[in-house]
Amino acid sequence: MVKVALTGNYGSGKSRVLSIFREMGALCINADRIVADLLEDPEVLRKIKETAGDSVFEEEKLSKKKLAGLIFTSPEMRGMVEGIIHPLAIKEINKILSENSGAFPIAVVEIPLLYEKGYEGMFDRVITVFVDEKTALARLMAQGIPPASVRQRLSVQMPLLQKVARADYVINNQGGIEETKWQAERIFEELSQLKTIREK
Repeated sequence: MVKVALTGNYGSGKSRVLSIFREMGALCINADRIVADLLEDPEVLRKIKETAGDSVFEEEKLSKKKLAGLIFTSPEMRGMVEGIIHPLAIKEINKILSENSGAFPIAVVEIPLLYEKGYEGMFDRVITVFVDEKTALARLMAQGIPPASVRQRLSVQMPLLQKVARADYVINNQGGIEETKWQAERIFEELSQLKTIREK
């Protein structure tokens, strides 16, 4: 199995690209969905309450909006909360990869903070999805996300052009779906060849 990380910044359209790779037959894993599941786990919630306090809970239910507001304004708190969640998410990703290693030739893991957290060593190749900030902002605003929230999230991420420079492949996602799909297909072909070479 060739393990590939799919990264980019907020609003770049990583999930759109991940769905394309899924259609082509890759095992696809969304790290954000794993994190969302972890935020339903009672033990994780207990640790978050101990760390962040009762203010991020409403009637014993975690308010993801309040938690986001806290961690995106406090680097120290963000580090502590990520210290709870990220190791568990990586453990789950590795578990899924291991359980499916013989069933899929290529695995693509959507992982937004790949470079920020130093996870690139887990993967054979990295794909960065690119859109300029103006395009990302327009797309997210169209989904009803306030510009201030978008900029707040982007502020804690590595500049996208740095991710582009470090990636093995780049998908420009500023155009239509067919253009994005064409780029993904070319990359998938190369990754398939890489697996074949390894098996010889």
